[in-house]
Parts: sequence; C-alpha cells; structure tokens
Amino acid sequence: MGNKVLIVGRPNVGKSTLFNRIIGKRYAIVEDLPGVTRDKLEAKAEWGGKEFILVDTGGLLPQTGDEVMREVKKLVEREVPKADVILLVVDAKEGLNPLDEEIAKLLYPYKDKVIVVVNKADNLKDEENLSEFYALGFEKLFPVSAQHGKGTGELLDEVVKRLPQKKVELPQEGIKVTFVGRPNVGKSSLVNAILKDERVIVSPEAGTTRDAIEIPFKWKDKTFILVDTAGIRRPSNVEYGVEFYSVGRSLKAIDLADVCCLVIDASEGPTRQDKRLGGLIERRYKGCVIVANKMDISPWSEEELEGIIRKELFFLDFAPVVFTVATKGKGVEELLEWIERVYEDYTKRHKTSYINRVVQKIISEKPPPRYRGKETKVFYAFQEDIKPPTIVLITNYPDAWKEHYKRFFIKKLREHLGIRYAPIKLVIKGREEERS
Repeated sequence: MGNKVLIVGRPNVGKSTLFNRIIGKRYAIVEDLPGVTRDKLEAKAEWGGKEFILVDTGGLLPQTGDEVMREVKKLVEREVPKADVILLVVDAKEGLNPLDEEIAKLLYPYKDKVIVVVNKADNLKDEENLSEFYALGFEKLFPVSAQHGKGTGELLDEVVKRLPQKKVELPQEGIKVTFVGRPNVGKSSLVNAILKDERVIVSPEAGTTRDAIEIPFKWKDKTFILVDTAGIRRPSNVEYGVEFYSVGRSLKAIDLADVCCLVIDASEGPTRQDKRLGGLIERRYKGCVIVANKMDISPWSEEELEGIIRKELFFLDFAPVVFTVATKGKGVEELLEWIERVYEDYTKRHKTSYINRVVQKIISEKPPPRYRGKETKVFYAFQEDIKPPTIVLITNYPDAWKEHYKRFFIKKLREHLGIRYAPIKLVIKGREEERS
C-alpha cells in the first residue's frame, strides 16, 4: 500500500490530538485521560501534493503499569515494519520519561524511519527543554503544539520528503466476508446472488488487496466487503502453478476475513475436504457461517442435513447453518443477516470487572482440575482483544488447564458473555509469563 505514517508513544502525550491535527478532522476521541483511544485508527491525509495513511496506535496501549511495555513490544513487531515513517511523540512539559526511553530502544533498529515529535512545546521555555530528548538517540527532532497547530507544517514537510508514492488507497472499512469451499459447490453463484439482490448496493470501485479482490457493498445500511478468491482443490489435485497459488490465495482470504462462509454441497453433505477447510477456519479463530447450498437437489431435509453437519463439523459448533439455492437467490437475505450477527459476536467487548465476575462464577460452579494435589486458582482475567474475543486468565498452574476443561470453560464463557456465534480465544498464563 505504501506511504504509511505511524504515530507511537506512551499514553497521554497527545497522539490523538496530533492525529486529528494532521487529518484536519475530529476523528479520534480526545480527552484528558490516558488510554482513551480504543483501537487502531487509520485515515488518509495529504500534504504538499502527497497522500499518506496516518495510523494512530493510541488505543492499542493499556492505561498504566507493566502492561504498557508488553503491548508496545507487540505493536512494534506488528506495525512498525509496515510503516514508512514513525512519529515518536513525547511530552515537552513532562520532559524525558523512562517509558519514552524504553519505547525508543524498541524503535532503534528502525532509527532511519523515526522522527521525534516533542509535543506540547507551546512556548520558548518548553522549547529550551528540547535538548534532553536528543538522548533518545534519533537525529530528527521537531517541537510542535498539536493542540494549537504550531510546528506541524514543518513536521509534515519532513514526513512527505520521506514518502515514496504520491497516491495511496485506504483499506476499505466494513465486515470482511470470504466464501471458501471446494470447486463447484456454488461459491460464485452465491456471490452473484448476493451482489444481484436488489437491496444490495455494490460500490463501483473494487480494490485488489494482497492477491484477493475486495468488493464493497451495502445491505440495510451495513457495509460488507467481499474478499473474492479462487476455489480450493484437494491437495492431490494441486499442480504447481496457477492452481497452487489459488490455494494460497484462498488461505490468504481466510486470514483477511472477519467472517468465512464455508460453502458445502447439500446434495453430498460434508466431505473430508470440507472438514479440512473448516479446521483452517477454526484454527485461525475466524467467525464462520456454514452454507449448505444446492438444497433443491439435497436428499435430506434441512433438519436432517443440519444434524449431519453438526456431527461432522462438531469443532465449528459456534457457526450457524444457512440453507441456500444460490441459482434462485434463495436464502441470500438470511445469509447476510447471519453474517451480520456473527460479526456482532466476533467484535463484542466486555469490561474487565465483568469478565472477572463471570470467570469466578464459572470456577465456583466447577473448578479447574487440581495440580499435583493443589488447588488451581485464577488471580484475574481480562479481555485482551476482539476479532476474535480473546480472554486472558492469569493462573497459578497453567498446566492444570487440560483440553476437556478448557472446552467446558469456553462453552460457559460463551453463555455468560453472550458470544454464541463466534469463536472465543482463551489464553492461559502463569504470573511469570505475564511479567515477561
């Protein structure tokens, strides 16, 4: 995509204010509280005839404590290699902070990309404190006041000097859906049936992203993005060449999607290859709708076929089953409704206090197995992420958590958290891991 500018820094140095100043809109939420921004924000910005994508990472950091550096590390590993310019924001009023130094150490391998932005430099006295920030080890330092716009023009001149391209495409926002299945199960017919439904408005511009075509469309005021790929063949049929790469593309499409529609042939029922594809979806913790297509030629009733699917694809127990006849457009509206419902669960977020209450309730009803005769405890729990909802438990004996108990625990979490139609990722850590 190119031309990516990343804003990083510890909480409350003014990252969101700088983000808003550069894009010229009140896009991020700005309040005088550390850690108010909740998720990564991306927006297109333009300066001096060059476009770039500006990324505010504020929401990726917790508010306080040891967690901050652990999350910064993850962020640096994930986002920094993709960026062309990194704006490390520090606070002129507070001066150099040990957390600034820690973040600078992580960024040092990318030092050619880094510009230090000394924010809240509102007057001459603040600017006199600048020299201490040279201790971070980066060559370029810019005093700015993001709130008043002072110094941002000079900063942006430097930013665009370093960018390779003139134009950029912003990734489409919406529910990313992909259809996977064996050849000839009716994936293309389903896609066509959806896009031709008179209530669906297809955007004229389809973007090609990382080997997959993305087609945005609207249905009932909701934006969906169809990630369209070639079919997956059985491994024995894969010749090296185009077909081999289409398999890779389909796997990529699963990775890019929020919700995967696993299309199976209702006249045959689930096959070994369907199970294999279902396994890929489950292992990647993706939302899923199982689509039984060609119901008009199925030897089974809907009820019978659902029973067979549930038995064969038992590991996708969270996925709803929808019955369709793509060639007649039958079941298409129901399918879109289910995709929306699955996405709702896939992006559900709960407060830490509520997660802890739920976890303690489940444990009081059925505690985890003892470890070498000792009681297994959970010290605390929190939701780390969405897409999928990820619940972290800090426990005294991680090894006590056997698979059968984890399955039971996830089932109970699903009930209590109201996440019926999406996978839940359970991460179990000991106290030592949590500190590392």
